[in-house]
Amino acid sequence: MSHLSNRSFKRLSIGYFVALALLMWLPLGGVSLNNYVFGLRADHLLHASVYLPCALAWSWLFPSRRWLWWLLSVLTGIVFELVQYWLPYRGFDVSDLAANFIGVTFGWLLLWWHRHPSHNDLP
Repeated sequence: MSHLSNRSFKRLSIGYFVALALLMWLPLGGVSLNNYVFGLRADHLLHASVYLPCALAWSWLFPSRRWLWWLLSVLTGIVFELVQYWLPYRGFDVSDLAANFIGVTFGWLLLWWHRHPSHNDLP
């Protein structure tokens, strides 16, 4: 991906946040996510997976602030879930908030590990 410029990465980042907001805030009537996959509710797996790349998106906007990627990602998950409290066709759910947190944290850890120089020394 080195052929992409910083500007392209910033655009991708903004596109990710716009897509995330649309997914979290638009009415998705008729979509049932109450089934279970590996014993976990599909809705929670969806939340965790869509927040997985959140730290990566923030890293494109703030390249040298690794601690900020996690903090902004957690805040993104909180704000995007809280807005659903005021939307009549959506609902705020603490379990969704926890799934957002898990996705954000796991994504940040993967990104940190990938960009951390010492992981190249592992066998």
